Amino acid sequence: MSEKDLIREYKNTIASLTQEKNDAVKLASEKDSKIKQLLIQIENCNGDTQIMGKKIAELESKLKKKHKIKRVIDEKITEILENTSDSDEKKDDTSVDKEGSDMLKDVYEK
Repeated sequence: MSEKDLIREYKNTIASLTQEKNDAVKLASEKDSKIKQLLIQIENCNGDTQIMGKKIAELESKLKKKHKIKRVIDEKITEILENTSDSDEKKDDTSVDKEGSDMLKDVYEK
């Protein structure tokens, strides 16, 4: 091989290696970009999860309050029905209200 052929081959090798290096740098930058996008999505998901957790906690506390109020109302209704059914029993032994209060009590205790 002549010196010109060796120089030409050397230049081709350098050009090829330079192209491979540029491709590798481009691929690495694309991967970095994808990683950054995924990290942003994860941060958004974490924020959404925290917001939903707070909303769930608020709804659970409201639900507990409603159950408590409902329980108190049911107890009062049952108490009133029992008081009225006691006075009605003297008049009529087969009171529909008494059965209804027991049914309400069973439904809300579950």
